[in-house]
Amino acid sequence: MYPDDSGKDLATVLSYMAGRRLSTETIRKAMELPRSTYYSQLERGTLITADNLRKAAANLGINRAELLTRYRLIDPEEVRSLAEEIGGPPPLLFPPSRTGGAGLARKIMEKPARISRLQPRNDAPPL
Repeated sequence: MYPDDSGKDLATVLSYMAGRRLSTETIRKAMELPRSTYYSQLERGTLITADNLRKAAANLGINRAELLTRYRLIDPEEVRSLAEEIGGPPPLLFPPSRTGGAGLARKIMEKPARISRLQPRNDAPPL
């Protein structure tokens, strides 16, 4: 299961997931918020919302579902059941470790190519 990062600093979590250190200004721009709105929401404790995190993840190249799950805005079991309902492979609830992950990556790459034949639905709303 993904860790519960709801109590952690947003900059720390986003930097970890992006794989690089992110400045406050970069995060603010990724959330597409004016400076005054960003600091106002930060001060009131209303900065971490599904919409703000969704925009930040999209603009930083981070997996939106994983970020929302880490902040417990989506329950990890909901993601799993949705993946099973759609018919795809269940998501990894334990991210591969940085050591010894090559074997897992090889197994993933050996899966049947049926996933590559899937096409996005044009009538489906964005996540």
